[in-house]
Amino acid sequence: MNRTLLETKGLTITVGEKTIIREANLRFFETGLLPVLGENGAGKTTLLKKIFHESLNSSGWEWPLGKRKIAYLGHELGFYSSLSLEENLDYFGKLDGAHSMERRKELLKLFRLEKRIWDPIHLFSRGMKQKVAIMRVLLSSADLILFDEPYTGLDFESSNVLSSILNEEKKSRLILIVLHSVPKELQCTGEVSIRMGNVFVS
Repeated sequence: MNRTLLETKGLTITVGEKTIIREANLRFFETGLLPVLGENGAGKTTLLKKIFHESLNSSGWEWPLGKRKIAYLGHELGFYSSLSLEENLDYFGKLDGAHSMERRKELLKLFRLEKRIWDPIHLFSRGMKQKVAIMRVLLSSADLILFDEPYTGLDFESSNVLSSILNEEKKSRLILIVLHSVPKELQCTGEVSIRMGNVFVS
């Protein structure tokens, strides 16, 4: 049974003088893969940031099963470019406390980065940096993962690899992912649609 992980009622988000989300009632289940869709400026990124920054601390959000860990990947990739790939993964693994070395090796192989583990991140291409950032989030023990356009900078092969990984990850945790369009390989379990200030979760 897929139980409720997180919910809120009457969520209103205002940016400056503009209300981009108005009185939304949201309910998310423990597992699944939900693309967050909408026009540019609809509030997709803002919604994810709201969940990440406020859902654990604000009384407006409820965690029926108890508060859980959240991992977020936005447009800032969130690693130390002067450190090597291995050093970055070690650092974030220690912060998380539940980092799987077996899973790390698996992801390095899938993304074809196993031969670059001791290279400083600043030497990586844009696509390689994106893969490192994705790995950082996937290796966390978070029950809720928030991705903001993670396919940016990925080539065709890496995009397919990411879709395949997400199709598996959705079985054990909840993933919300901002997208302009849904890749055909991605097997979503529903969607979050933002239209004219309204949010629909299906």
